Amino acid sequence: MSISRRRLMAGLAATASTAALPAHAQFSLGNLINSATQVIGAYTAGEGDEIKMGESFYAESLKKSGGAYADRNAQEALKKFAQPLMGAAERKSLPWEITLVDNKEVNAWALPGGKMAINSELVRQCQHPDELASVIAHEIGHADQGHGLSQIKNQALVSSVGSLGKEALSGWLGGGVLGGDVLSALEGPLYGMILTGYSRTHEFEADAHILKIFTQTGNDPAHADDFFRTLTRLYPASASETTSLFSTHPGTQERIARIEEAATRQGKPARTASTPGWAELKQMFPSPKA
Repeated sequence: MSISRRRLMAGLAATASTAALPAHAQFSLGNLINSATQVIGAYTAGEGDEIKMGESFYAESLKKSGGAYADRNAQEALKKFAQPLMGAAERKSLPWEITLVDNKEVNAWALPGGKMAINSELVRQCQHPDELASVIAHEIGHADQGHGLSQIKNQALVSSVGSLGKEALSGWLGGGVLGGDVLSALEGPLYGMILTGYSRTHEFEADAHILKIFTQTGNDPAHADDFFRTLTRLYPASASETTSLFSTHPGTQERIARIEEAATRQGKPARTASTPGWAELKQMFPSPKA
């Protein structure tokens, strides 16, 4: 246990003798205890837990999404393409991994801990390497900024778990160990989240991360929003579909506007991005004619 956490625990223990305080004082003290518990959770629910979640859920999430695309050459081409982008990630200690999924839905997702997936149909819909790069950079943003772990703490994510699941999660966030009972409680809600999208704020942050990655890789920021425009064509304003990349209008339009504004400020890259594997991917997944 770290010194900071021991101090927090000591502070909580010291409050146990205050039961005789007036009601209004007890109420304020209760808020203080809850806040301290949340801080303790922040110490224990860290990078190690993110990595454990990603490694625990990755294989099953891939299976539920359609399974890994069976062509080894296609998998290798995607990994080659993604390598410069993953190399530009902020969190170098994460075990970054990407898999091509056999799925005709235009989607991609990221689990905590740097585990990502790109659907084969999404690759097919990309006309330019910067489009695919923007999607991968967006998913890197979710993992880089710990959005999965952050959203787990949101009641909306755990509202569907049973009482035992809530009890397990409460114990973990209160300083417990990330055990099998917690992982079992999280698996369903977390998989639902990665398919339908993170919170609006987190999606905006992941969009902004595209340009951070592009600054290092040399991808053109002017193309950072191109694939989101493709999504608005594939999913017209009347559509109700929501995926981890696409939100119903006007959400996507607002995201495009934000990316464009930031890209204008950033300007042209100083060098040209390397796109290993792109030609192979397009040979296997040719884009539809406009």
